[in-house]
Amino acid sequence: MMFSLKMTALSLSGAVLLSGATAHADEEHYDIGVWNDNGVLMTGGWDHDTESMAVSSLRVFEAEFGEDPSFPFSIDEPGIGGVAADVGLALGDNILLSLASGISVWNGSGFSSSSTEMTVGFGPNTVSSNGGGDLSFTVTEDYDYHPIFSIAETSAVGSYLLQFSVSVDGLTSSDPFWIVFNLGMDEEAYEESVEWVEGNLVPAPGAIGLLAMAGLASSRRRRS
Repeated sequence: MMFSLKMTALSLSGAVLLSGATAHADEEHYDIGVWNDNGVLMTGGWDHDTESMAVSSLRVFEAEFGEDPSFPFSIDEPGIGGVAADVGLALGDNILLSLASGISVWNGSGFSSSSTEMTVGFGPNTVSSNGGGDLSFTVTEDYDYHPIFSIAETSAVGSYLLQFSVSVDGLTSSDPFWIVFNLGMDEEAYEESVEWVEGNLVPAPGAIGLLAMAGLASSRRRRS
């Protein structure tokens, strides 16, 4: 399985943290930043171009298939990045990225269950939307990991949604977060689907049930 691992010298010095509400226009450029908020894991927008946590709290990320014409059905964004000392994680900690079972597709007014399949691979390990699963990423002094997200080549043009959470031993797991993938869809229509996720899933966790997709509901748990 193809995978990408990018290690860069990262720094959060002087970073300006923004709220998720003010950052929508650039969300597609953010990696997943995982940080420890007094024992509770949070997800924010990590900008590997500026080497900073640009958004302190972010739960909807964007990805565009087709950016590399050689791999039209695979993408290595968003990644998972950070600086251990600045995000409150210890060297050697394992960030467990958990993919919930199921995938949904934009129907013009919401998301409904889809029969297509997506996989997420890193190194020798791959998990599928058909059953969900976990991938592990080791915290180093500074890290920038990029798993490979792939969708079945027979998938129709559209906006596809996956749900994730992250956990680290000894900390409370994150709230669920989502990645919205654009497969050849008109940008205006795609952004409408992203805004639906932001408006219906993030403010009101109970709205997760609207997806009518098995496995989307997830609760925070403490790992020991």
